[in-house]
Amino acid sequence: MKSSYFDTLLELLILGAKKPIKLSTFQLAERISKSQQSASQHLLYLEKSGYIERFKDIDGTFIQITDKGLNYLTNLHNQLQNAFEKHSDSFLFEGTVFSGLGEGAYYVSLSGYKKQFISKLNFEPFPGTLNLRLINPIHRKMKLQLSNSSCINIDGFIDKKRTYGTAKCFPALINNKEHGAVLIIERTHYDNSVLELISSVNLRKKLQLQDGHSINVSIL
Repeated sequence: MKSSYFDTLLELLILGAKKPIKLSTFQLAERISKSQQSASQHLLYLEKSGYIERFKDIDGTFIQITDKGLNYLTNLHNQLQNAFEKHSDSFLFEGTVFSGLGEGAYYVSLSGYKKQFISKLNFEPFPGTLNLRLINPIHRKMKLQLSNSSCINIDGFIDKKRTYGTAKCFPALINNKEHGAVLIIERTHYDNSVLELISSVNLRKKLQLQDGHSINVSIL
């Protein structure tokens, strides 16, 4: 169905045409911001396609959406609802690769963290993180939302040198190719404009990445 015809069918629903309503082509034209001729063509198409029925009596012309029309609108509503619900639980980020301070290799290699990565993520991470700078402000807000979502918790620990903070891990697919995880560390120099990624492979080498390259990350 053409979008313009759909708009007309939706307008009829809004007007209450699940039951017969009295409506002229002039009134409909005003509602859909079209000419009276266009409104008449829309009604003719919807009627011939079985989405509406029209009948006249001494009071004027009445229009009602048929079961076929209501089923069409209901199915579309369900598809949209499912899409929105799915989107609300999903995160897709895009940003550019940049070189960090080299701290990732140190922290990821610490025994207290590495053992948990292996047991909880089911892979031994390459000693280092891939840093992604989020350019889009929406993606920065999404990182805040991600921080409050269900995650794999990495516990902090204490060794002879110092106390190490907790971290959150989110399994992810990087550039639609490589599996890994987004790592959100409790204590970090980075703000919400940065994602840190870990994987079992050297992502820079495997994906042939250089600083400034754009990649995408989808949370699984």
